[in-house]
Amino acid sequence: MARWQALVWLCAAAVAAAAAAPRNVTVTDNDKYVVANGDAPQVADVELGNRAGVLGQAAQAVGNAFVAKGKCIVCVAATGLIQSKVKQGATEQEVAATLTEQCKLYRVQEPAVCDGVIKLFAPEVVYIVNHTNLSPSEICSYAFTDDCGDEFDRKHDWKVPLPAGPKPDVQPENTPKAGAPRLKLLQLSDTHVDPHYKEGSLADCDLPLCCRASSGPVAAGKRTAGPWGDYGRCDAPVKLLENTLQHIAKAHPDLDGILWTGDLQPHDIWNQTREESLHILRLTTDLILKTFPGVPVFPALGNHEAVPVNSFSPSSVKGRFSMNWLYDEVASQWSHWLPANQTGLVRRGAFYSVLFKPGLRVVSINTNFCNDKNWWLLLNSDDPDQELHWLVEELHRAEVAGEKVLVVGHIPPGTPECRSVWSRNLDEILFRYESTVSGLFFGHNHWDEFQLFFDRTNPDKLRPYAVAYVSPSVTPYEKPNPAYRVYYLDGERPDSTYSVLDHDTWTMDLKAANREGSPQWMRLYSARRAYDMASLTPASWTKLVRDMATNDDLFDSFYRNYYRDSAERPACDNQCRRKILCQQLQGRSRDTAPCQVCLGGWFEGKPGKFGNRWVGRPLAGIAKNTAHKLYLPMEISGENVPEVSVKATETSSTQEPEPEPEVSSTPPSPPSSSANSSKPGMVLMSIVLAFSSAWSFGRYL
Repeated sequence: MARWQALVWLCAAAVAAAAAAPRNVTVTDNDKYVVANGDAPQVADVELGNRAGVLGQAAQAVGNAFVAKGKCIVCVAATGLIQSKVKQGATEQEVAATLTEQCKLYRVQEPAVCDGVIKLFAPEVVYIVNHTNLSPSEICSYAFTDDCGDEFDRKHDWKVPLPAGPKPDVQPENTPKAGAPRLKLLQLSDTHVDPHYKEGSLADCDLPLCCRASSGPVAAGKRTAGPWGDYGRCDAPVKLLENTLQHIAKAHPDLDGILWTGDLQPHDIWNQTREESLHILRLTTDLILKTFPGVPVFPALGNHEAVPVNSFSPSSVKGRFSMNWLYDEVASQWSHWLPANQTGLVRRGAFYSVLFKPGLRVVSINTNFCNDKNWWLLLNSDDPDQELHWLVEELHRAEVAGEKVLVVGHIPPGTPECRSVWSRNLDEILFRYESTVSGLFFGHNHWDEFQLFFDRTNPDKLRPYAVAYVSPSVTPYEKPNPAYRVYYLDGERPDSTYSVLDHDTWTMDLKAANREGSPQWMRLYSARRAYDMASLTPASWTKLVRDMATNDDLFDSFYRNYYRDSAERPACDNQCRRKILCQQLQGRSRDTAPCQVCLGGWFEGKPGKFGNRWVGRPLAGIAKNTAHKLYLPMEISGENVPEVSVKATETSSTQEPEPEPEVSSTPPSPPSSSANSSKPGMVLMSIVLAFSSAWSFGRYL
């Protein structure tokens, strides 16, 4: 056993011994917090009488700190070694061979996955290392911000300038009268179609993607792939996508437009080729053209369209690492719907702006420039390709012209894997143009959810000013039922807001479809009716989150819809509930303030991931997740949202209540990363540059 492995086990034993030692615990008034406003969620006194519970939580904190620190130490050492090798002239093949050997030695993944992923990423690693002056600690800060600090963000902060002059006054919502015209828009996201899906193949395999002939032999009693898909690590068969589109065309013949928010390719991230990626792009485009002739389509680019996954170089990178191979084909396929004057922008960076209706514009942004798994940002993270500068110009022109704007993209800006500096800049842009942007639409996370944005003008109050709609996925990867969304917007009329008035989520029961032979699509819920909302204003969505903190039935309904009533959705305990509710409040990445304020002062901190082969196994059961409490003297305000003042005293993380013992699993969630978490434990740091960037495969959405 290597010395560092022995050290891990030794520390784990020490933590276990500490947890077993008897101690006296005194509970004081500091073990609770008070929410001044009676409308805010109330939390009972923390019960710490159970000695094992307290000491178990102490062990959790020690374990989390140990793993975080260990992750950084190994990352810095390994990154320095890789840099040294590359600077000394090591070839791509030599670097790949070393990384592959380490990947297999420490069983990070199956040998075939080690071979494939590193073969794909090694050339990029060598190029980036040769062209960056970042230190190992800066690189590790970029890769593991939560654990290695924000050195990268502090040194690479930037700000997109906004036009001089005052922000226009925000006008009260102009509610349309009954019978007023509406726009009906479909959002189709994360289809992840798998041309190699094979019915009857192994559905529960050891690879990041199953339900293929290559998934391994099917033994007696093993789960096999159904005709329409599977809830495990399996993507959508082609016939599921075809059936989905055919159903939509029949059920919604009156669509005014389609928001197509990316991620077309399957999750076989170790087995990708550019040719296969382009084939799936053409296949999906052809199906949409054939099924919806004459319907305007507004696409956005997903992170899976790149090969390797997440790898989007800026336009300044030429040659074999240029994005021309993808962007040229994307421009060609999207030209079916976009005017010719946008082709140059699409070829440059896969973003564009088009006039949809008189007074209504659609702007599509490439959110892959905020993805913290995009290693090209190590070369230049300062608004790559000047996309956000361009966005400001487009929104300003729309404001002057009196137009409303719908913004579409793939990765929601509040998702933790979106770089915080990019997310903050987008938030500030959206706030400046609050009266112009009437809708925000994203995908990526696979869940049925939303994200809220807050006005921070008054540091003592937070006003919700915008909501981003995050669409469910068509793929059943990670247990949800296939689904899509239909939005109803204020339509063409004088002074139309073009805002979302309501939305429906449609789904099918995958388990029943496999059993009965064909899918039966149904409307799962209507937002206003299901959640008893008078409107879908940001303030109304904020109130819903606060209500779900204390109303079990309401949260259960939301969680059911989150998974689209999947027969295999996992149980959700209080810790899981906090996590999901906080996600809805984070339009700005890694910003916990709205959660602290809106939910009365408590929120879940960063979860620790354990159970991987090289460090988690010794600590499994000792240190799982530590929920941290932070309190801010803030309030939250807005229409229909009672103002909440929060008073609290600092409380040790060791005094956090234990999760409910009868529930052992929490749901995958947007990567905390994609994100969302069947992600294995952290990748062995000796292959961090090549391997970590591909390693949210379960949650690389």
